[in-house]
Amino acid sequence: MIIIFSRIIDFIKKPKRSIRSRIISIFIIIIIILNIVFFLSFIRRDREIEIYQNNVDVNFKLNQLSLQITENSRHFDLLFQERNEENRELYQNSRSEIETLMSEIEPEISRDQKSKTFYRNLSNMLGYHDQLASDLLNSTVLNQSTYQKLTDIDTLYSYMNSHTQNLINSYLAYHSSNYVNLLVDTQNRSKTIYAVVILISVAVFIFAVLMANNILNTIEKLSSSARYLSLGHWEIEDIEEINYRELNILGQTFNLMKKNIRKYIKELKEKSELENKLNQEKMENIEKERLLKESQLLNLQMQMDPHFLFNTLNTVSRTAMFENAAETQNLIIAISKIMRYNLDHKGKLVELKKEIEVLKAYLTIQETRFKEQMDFEINTDGELENIKIPPMIIQPIVENSIIHGLADTDSEGKVLIEIERFEEKVEIRVKDNGVGIKSKKLKEILEEKEQKSNKNKERESLGILNVIKRLKLHYGQNLLRINSIINEGTEVIIEILLGDKTDNN
Repeated sequence: MIIIFSRIIDFIKKPKRSIRSRIISIFIIIIIILNIVFFLSFIRRDREIEIYQNNVDVNFKLNQLSLQITENSRHFDLLFQERNEENRELYQNSRSEIETLMSEIEPEISRDQKSKTFYRNLSNMLGYHDQLASDLLNSTVLNQSTYQKLTDIDTLYSYMNSHTQNLINSYLAYHSSNYVNLLVDTQNRSKTIYAVVILISVAVFIFAVLMANNILNTIEKLSSSARYLSLGHWEIEDIEEINYRELNILGQTFNLMKKNIRKYIKELKEKSELENKLNQEKMENIEKERLLKESQLLNLQMQMDPHFLFNTLNTVSRTAMFENAAETQNLIIAISKIMRYNLDHKGKLVELKKEIEVLKAYLTIQETRFKEQMDFEINTDGELENIKIPPMIIQPIVENSIIHGLADTDSEGKVLIEIERFEEKVEIRVKDNGVGIKSKKLKEILEEKEQKSNKNKERESLGILNVIKRLKLHYGQNLLRINSIINEGTEVIIEILLGDKTDNN
């Protein structure tokens, strides 16, 4: 322990050692010592348990031996009287069990001389018993000799039972004495372990105090120099070499910072001037981009659905009147997403996630427009990465549900969009609780017949027809199904098969 403590002091005083290496080295030594101590303690404890368990097993077998001898005596009497195969088998099985128990307890019994004597006598008695039993069972005439042998074998069984009890008591006394000695030795070892742990704890505490004081004094010097430097005293002396590697690096870095700080201030001024110039140019570029975007927006607005644009602008106008502008900003952002999406993805496939983002932007507008009238919900399930679909195939269906399915609903309208990925397909479901579609009209929609007699009817199926045609053009088949019940609602299902066309450049 003194050697370990001296090594700790050497670690503290040794120059240019890192704080981390010193702490790690000390704690590795302490952990190793503690592990060795506790490992030895656990081994000793396991030994105690093993000895105790072994004693229990031997005592159990000794008691079994006593019972088997008694049982064997009973089987012998029955066999001698009745001499049938069943009793003979019971007698022989009992005798075999006695031999097995004798062989199993012999190694442990041999450890004690007194118990060994009882064991040897018992073994001799069993041998003599076998001889008498053999003579009696082979004899067919009952005479004075036979009667004497029966008396001898009964007496022998009595002696064997007595010796078995003596053997049990002898071995129990021997093992109890050994176990008590083992417990005393264990207690002494435990005291030693506690003393070692206490000494190690004291050593760690002293090391922690010494090292903490040393580090704190060094940090105080660094802090004092930093306070002077913060007050603009550039003439302070450089920090001297420090014994701890990390703090020494910090001190040298502090010296370098002090020497170069004026140069840094000058460079910061130059950078500030340059940044102002760049910001000015950036503002000019932003203004140019704003004008360009306004021009693009105006061009896109001319291409948008006039009916949709009219409703959207009305909503934005009403919102701007009743709130500060936050919701208006959200609406404008949503409109921008939709217009940008239409502009950037014409004639090519888009990622399903982008389609969902634009759908959310569209729903933002509709939620503002139909606040009390209806609710919207989007649920997705499964991995949707790297899945591409034709653009704008969900929004027209949702718009159809809003305009025609829920147009006359004053409240509690509901549009649910569910997108779920399966192993070989992606299923898109748009459900509403609106008025539903009549079977005749539904048949005309699915057969792609455009109603030209009425303008409203034409618009009623135009969005769905557009989606059906685009899906058929791209995938070669109609992937859209419609389930509708009058006054209960409509469900439109699109199944995008995975592994089909994935690009459309």
